[in-house]
Amino acid sequence: MICAYPQTWFFYGFAVLVELSIFWFLGHFLRKGLQNTQEAEQWRWSSEDSRSMWIDVAKTMITAAGIAAALLATLATHEANVQSQLVACSVKTATVSLVGCVCVSMFLILALARSHEAAKARYVSKRRKEGYMGEIKEGPLSKFALWVTVSGAFLALSSFFIGFLFLARVVWHL
Repeated sequence: MICAYPQTWFFYGFAVLVELSIFWFLGHFLRKGLQNTQEAEQWRWSSEDSRSMWIDVAKTMITAAGIAAALLATLATHEANVQSQLVACSVKTATVSLVGCVCVSMFLILALARSHEAAKARYVSKRRKEGYMGEIKEGPLSKFALWVTVSGAFLALSSFFIGFLFLARVVWHL
């Protein structure tokens, strides 16, 4: 058995719980959207409002993670603030996770925007063949596009929450 303080077990247990919750939440969307049923198309449906909402979430994560990473980097430059190996390791983990969140969130924004445009173009083409000439602003994502965007969202959310959990750990031990 590994000897550790109860707070350490609690911290890592909570981190695993957070990660499993994110996996379950986004995995539900992915599982429903990848099925070969008529209902699956509804789970892949992309409208301009839903795309904008998800992009706003990614922008918020970029802003929050960027500010927190900058604060952590500032904290790490002051050697007097690093009181223990645990704090130093937590600062590094939090910083790397938050920077990873920023990078993956940028990818997610591009993937969401491009996937929506491709879905809309496919749906426009389909509806034009049916004789519809009105304006179309939505359409179903391809299974691959759904997989890419949900996977990107998982990575972004995971790194965001892990970064902030380790940031809280740093504050706890200062």
